[in-house]
Amino acid sequence: MAAQSKDFPWMSHYEEYKFFEDRMRSHSKVSSLENIKGGLYDLSLKNGNTLKVFICECYSYGVAEYEETVQKLGHLDVIIINSNWCGYSPDAKLYCREKSVGLFKIRDFMAALNLPHYWEYLTDYEKEKLAI
Repeated sequence: MAAQSKDFPWMSHYEEYKFFEDRMRSHSKVSSLENIKGGLYDLSLKNGNTLKVFICECYSYGVAEYEETVQKLGHLDVIIINSNWCGYSPDAKLYCREKSVGLFKIRDFMAALNLPHYWEYLTDYEKEKLAI
């Protein structure tokens, strides 16, 4: 369910990506950031990998939303929920994790970038809730 936008792909209603861009450009693991269009980015890491990142503002991001997103945008490496009032379901987190896709809030993604397998990052709350 979209938070503000009725149209797919539920990008930020205000098209405000500056917070994300600033955080990524200052992260020690990031070498460059390129906006492909709207909330879709190529994020190049200092280890040579490039991640395709989608910034989403979906009220409750679930498995169905993930499937619709990749049908429309193709393969993604990371999906970031860009709102304090929006989130994702535990099922979606596990589903994405099994596909080696990171599903995060921005703060958690910043921490996940420090791991070799960023998609495996879980908050303490997620570890407890998901029993992982």
